[in-house]
Formats: sequence, structure tokens, C-alpha cells
Amino acid sequence: MDDTMFLPVLSHFENENFWTASSGRMRYRVDPVKGDEENPPSLTAQVWEGPWRLQDSTVEETTSFPMSEEGLEELRAWALTWQETINARPPRSLKETIQARDARRAELEAAKAEGE
Repeated sequence: MDDTMFLPVLSHFENENFWTASSGRMRYRVDPVKGDEENPPSLTAQVWEGPWRLQDSTVEETTSFPMSEEGLEELRAWALTWQETINARPPRSLKETIQARDARRAELEAAKAEGE
């Protein structure tokens, strides 16, 4: 497993900036979450298989990490594991990826119509 993955420095997230990146077919997004008296600040990460953007994809896992140097290293290890998992899958054809995207869009439209 390739154990290199660029993540911004901690202050990037402490200043309320998100991060999104990819590695092969693996896509992920990290959002900072402000803390309060009961919950310390954290980083929430989502991962999905590309090639589509988050809104057109099914998130495979969402998890949180402490907003700390140790939390960043935990996040890096988590993302590297997902990178290996997703990129080891057999590639999908263009037709299959378009069908998956269209199914996700239909799912979101149905949920939106249900909520109206």
C-alpha cells in the first residue's frame, strides 16, 4: 500500500476550510466541525467511488476524527485504506458508471419529492 497522501496542515481545518481530493477512483471530502462545551472540534470525512462528484455518488462511509495532529494521521490511515479498497475493485464501464450516477440522481429526486 502506498502510504503517502497529501492532507493540508491542521490550521487549514482550524480555519474552517474543507478539503476534497481523489486518488485513482477513490474520492473523499473532509469538513471541519466546530466544537462546543460538550463536543471537541472534529473532522468529518466522507468517501465514495468516482468518477462523479459527491452529489452524484453514494457515500460509502462517513466518519469523524479528532481535530488534532493525531486525528489527521488517523484520517490519513483511514483514507489510505479506502484508497486501496476502492482502487482494487474491477473497473466499471462508462455505461455502468452512468447508470450508477443516474440511479443516485433518481434516488435524490424521489427523496426531495417525498419531502415536499
